[in-house]
Amino acid sequence: MRRILIVEDEKMTRYGIRVMIERSGVPYREIVECKNGKEAASLLEKSPADLVLTDIRMPFMDGLGLVSWMQEYLEKERMPLIIAVSGYNDFEYARSMFRAGAVNYLLKPIDRKELSDALWQAEQTLKERNTWSEDDAESREEIEKLSYVNRKKMENAVDYVEKNYGRHIDMVEVSNHVNMNYTMFSSVFSQYTGRNFTEYLRKLRLEKAKKLLQKTDMKIREICQEVGFDDIPHFNRLFKEETGKTPNSYRSERKS
Repeated sequence: MRRILIVEDEKMTRYGIRVMIERSGVPYREIVECKNGKEAASLLEKSPADLVLTDIRMPFMDGLGLVSWMQEYLEKERMPLIIAVSGYNDFEYARSMFRAGAVNYLLKPIDRKELSDALWQAEQTLKERNTWSEDDAESREEIEKLSYVNRKKMENAVDYVEKNYGRHIDMVEVSNHVNMNYTMFSSVFSQYTGRNFTEYLRKLRLEKAKKLLQKTDMKIREICQEVGFDDIPHFNRLFKEETGKTPNSYRSERKS
């Protein structure tokens, strides 16, 4: 069962979010409320949460500050999923939160269905994160065999890719960043992530593109460039292979 943290400086908004979570049907063990990022950080130091819904603009420590704190001070295994909430329909806010690791971005006033959909998407992600099927057993064993040094290097590599996917980046650059031989890096990265580097980067970029299609009014060309693809036809082809839909069709369905 999940522990959910609501971080919001407006008392009535906190209450409204709590009620919508309770009515969504998503499984939870506890819902905890915090007035600002500083209070949330103090709480997360003591006990982890599975999901954090955080406003962006708050006193003392804002949402971006809270996410930065979590990335710096929480172990990867204790890092919760993040849903950002904002009263500002501004792409810069959305981009900043997605780059910081948010899995969703909701605008105030929060729509009950949008929040419910975001909660269930997060629940599915948490299940996938925490569940290992029999088919994954061998991969899990291989990951556990990785040396401590290699695991740390892979964590560093994944973090580096997450922060730089929007520009031209390749395996040579990332392997150099973590001070590993190119061939060794390729093997260990595949062990660690379950995908080769090219597949991992492509999947990451497409997931980021999906979020931008759902949550912003950016043009397809702008999204293509924002997530690191060089040309629109290539982006459109990969997107359709991944989702079965063109970017425009995907956006229309998600916004209807």
